[in-house]
Amino acid sequence: MSVESARRFNPWCPDSGRNQTPFELHSTFSHGEILLLGIAPQTVTTAARSGLSDARDSQFGRPAGSPSVHLDALRGLAAFSVLLDHWRDAFFIDYRALPHHNILMAAAYIVAGLGRQWVIVFFVMSGYLVGGSVLRSVHKGNWSWRSYLLARMTRLYIVLVPALFLGGALNLIGMHMTGTQAIYSGLSGMHALSVNIHSTLTWPNLFGNLLFLQWAAFPAAIGHKISPLGTNGPLWSLCNEFWYYIAFPIAVLLFSRNRRIWLRLICLLGLIIWSCFVGRQITLLGIPWLMGVLIGYLPEFPARGRALRALAVAASLLLLATGLVFARWLHSIAGDIGLGVIVTFFVWVTLHCAKSSLPSAYVRVARRAARSSYTLYLVHLPLLIFLKASLHLPRALPGWHVLLVSIGVMAVLLFYAQVVYQVFERNTDSLRKWLKPHVLGKQAA
Repeated sequence: MSVESARRFNPWCPDSGRNQTPFELHSTFSHGEILLLGIAPQTVTTAARSGLSDARDSQFGRPAGSPSVHLDALRGLAAFSVLLDHWRDAFFIDYRALPHHNILMAAAYIVAGLGRQWVIVFFVMSGYLVGGSVLRSVHKGNWSWRSYLLARMTRLYIVLVPALFLGGALNLIGMHMTGTQAIYSGLSGMHALSVNIHSTLTWPNLFGNLLFLQWAAFPAAIGHKISPLGTNGPLWSLCNEFWYYIAFPIAVLLFSRNRRIWLRLICLLGLIIWSCFVGRQITLLGIPWLMGVLIGYLPEFPARGRALRALAVAASLLLLATGLVFARWLHSIAGDIGLGVIVTFFVWVTLHCAKSSLPSAYVRVARRAARSSYTLYLVHLPLLIFLKASLHLPRALPGWHVLLVSIGVMAVLLFYAQVVYQVFERNTDSLRKWLKPHVLGKQAA
């Protein structure tokens, strides 16, 4: 298939302009990477070709048609659900504080309280995409740290930098407004804002977030703990993503064949240092990320008939919903890892079984939600806190008045995210194209 054909038919192609990468978390892929992304392997070759010690290699197909759209929708839903969690936390009191309880209200609170669990969904999909690109590059013999880091860093920084400065500016303005001291001091009752922002809105935190050091263990161990900047709590997951991007290629090189022993020892030492540097929590949450890598190596799902495929999709949806709720109830690393297994199963089933034709409106919404989900995830919380503080909106009992006001705030957040996306994230490919000859030199040719 030609490059132009790939651009037309492959929704993951990075040079597809406005139809950019439908469900990447923090990654956009080069032409060489695009062929390795997709559904389960169709053929298996020996490790002698790729040098991988797992004794097999995958021929990845393109994620086209309905499965790709559904995974777009999943990614958009994940970002919106993180927003929904913070929105509920900002405007409504906790369920246990309600004077009356019922099943419908309990269900609403559960749905609006799964923010962390949806981040685990992001981790699995990111491992599927980025991990797969590393394996393919090593297999083809064209692995390059410079090319890989150019793709990853442009993808991360084109949203991270404006998110840090826009969020910081909103924090500074909000902190100096009349009547906002309680909120920015962490006394509003919000679970997402329980610290004094004066202690986190600092220059060391800004530079630490730019270097993806928030919540890393080593800086804290030497007395320089780096927290997410200001009110932007979602920045914690970007630290995880970056360090997984660094560790996985090292692990692949460690277990590749035909590598000299001294290189293997360097890779092993690098992984040990990496684990000590980032700490136990970031290391363990890398397990769901690695589960995403395994999706491409799973066999075709054994459901031949249309009815069986529909049943498999329905069962995987039910399992995903149950896993999200159960992981929230456990509220532990073990729960997150268990959810990773369920998300891996869901993506696997979706790629092989969800192939029915879809309404065009659903396709358009899914594509749009996926393209801007990274921006929505990273920019919404500082503005949400600013609007809550400046409009003096307390946490309250659920009711029509507070619901309508808070829905208006949500609409502003969604619009704001789209504006930031159009100005910054949408131009990821242009930035990468401009930087490529400066970073890669002769490799760019």
